[in-house]
Amino acid sequence: MEDTSLFLVNISIGQPPVPQLLAMDTGSNLIWVHCTRCDSCKTKIFDPKRSSTYIGISNSSRLCQDYAASPSYNNPQYDSQCSFGIRYEDNTASSGVLALEKFTFLTSTGGTVEIPNVVLGCTLEFDGGPGGNFNGIFGLEAPNEHHFVSRTGGNRFSYCLGSIRDTSYIYNQLILGSGAIIQGMSTPMSTRNNHYFVTIEGISVGDKQLAINEYDFYYNAVIDTGTTFTELVKSAYVQLVEEVRGLMDGLVEPAHVGNGDNMLCYLGDLDKDLKGFPIVSLHLSEGVDIDLDVEGMFQKTPEGLGFCMAVVESESMNVIGVMAQQYYNVGFNLDNMRAIDYFDGS
Repeated sequence: MEDTSLFLVNISIGQPPVPQLLAMDTGSNLIWVHCTRCDSCKTKIFDPKRSSTYIGISNSSRLCQDYAASPSYNNPQYDSQCSFGIRYEDNTASSGVLALEKFTFLTSTGGTVEIPNVVLGCTLEFDGGPGGNFNGIFGLEAPNEHHFVSRTGGNRFSYCLGSIRDTSYIYNQLILGSGAIIQGMSTPMSTRNNHYFVTIEGISVGDKQLAINEYDFYYNAVIDTGTTFTELVKSAYVQLVEEVRGLMDGLVEPAHVGNGDNMLCYLGDLDKDLKGFPIVSLHLSEGVDIDLDVEGMFQKTPEGLGFCMAVVESESMNVIGVMAQQYYNVGFNLDNMRAIDYFDGS
């Protein structure tokens, strides 16, 4: 099973502005784009040599040190520039040089907003395949004043994810700055290793509460739009699998699906066979719940003959991916360090 459902953001970079389609990632602190070749990209590649607002960052500057960009791109042509290297959980990796560049956004009223001197990663080497139908990553983690969210005013942002199975869903939106939708119940969060962490206090399947180890979930659940599936540490994952198997017994047949060796899969029709399947709830601290219905708990197989549980085992931290965030407005108030959500079933 491919883990490729992402939230894409359309922005323009440089002068003249070059449209770029980027994957929004709340689990990354860097915005980067392909600056060389990208066969799978749907929009034009950004060429820094053609932008009048591109300013390379020196490897001796404080800004380079703030990004903790260790020497990671070895090319004599770029010896004096600040280099970066990022490797993601799926083992894809991006490396290149850092620069300052102008970003241009469309507003909800049809106008534009320009933000100059945004830190941008210019990717010169990409390891891990084509990288999907997008030009780069739009990192929204903000550990200090140099990062993008801090430049938009208000030190907050929100997004609404609709159905990731429906590419024409009209309610998807990302709002940056003071206009962010910060409403609903909130839970405390912290930042660590370029991630936003919250605490999961309980997990339930319908009315049944799983016996989780609280230590495994105390500020150890990442809200991550760069990951499709929900990931749980073994102590909770094993219990959830046991519950799902019990509910599926006699209803649908187990199946082995392609590269889904470590996933719980079944033959059947996701929409018809799982009617009435109980809600799986992630109970965050201070009364915030994220409810996973059938659409959030399972994903259809590529050939459409079955479905797999969209929850996988994690070796260390827990992850609340985009499938669990469908139909929620998720807000981040970085001044108060709170994560806010409310369900919007539009």
